[in-house]
Amino acid sequence: MSITNEDTLKNNVVLISASDLEEEIKELREKIKNLNDSTSQEFNNVKSQLDRLFTITSWLNIARSQGLWKAKTCRHVFNDTCNAWSISEPEKLGIPQDAIVVLENGSKKVVVAKFSDICITCPLYEPKRT
Repeated sequence: MSITNEDTLKNNVVLISASDLEEEIKELREKIKNLNDSTSQEFNNVKSQLDRLFTITSWLNIARSQGLWKAKTCRHVFNDTCNAWSISEPEKLGIPQDAIVVLENGSKKVVVAKFSDICITCPLYEPKRT
């Protein structure tokens, strides 16, 4: 028995109706739409978070500039060191070690030229008298 091309082709032919194809196309379109909606929503979430970070960073920069101004104009600052505060545990406050000076009496003072952030909300601030 010889195998003809027609017999070989019969095994590979699958009948699909136009309505089945239309249904598959609709399902694929819906999946693509859902993917686009999901991606768009994720993008908007990330954008919203970035906007919040930008706002926080802007406020932080404003606060830091105020701290720097206070450090330069405060009457308690002498030789770039704040004499109003003694900081016993600077690491707990997040003050870098290179911004701490230990005086002869053992008290720790902040070098505000290196870490003026501590001046931002200082309740002891007083302008220098000229």
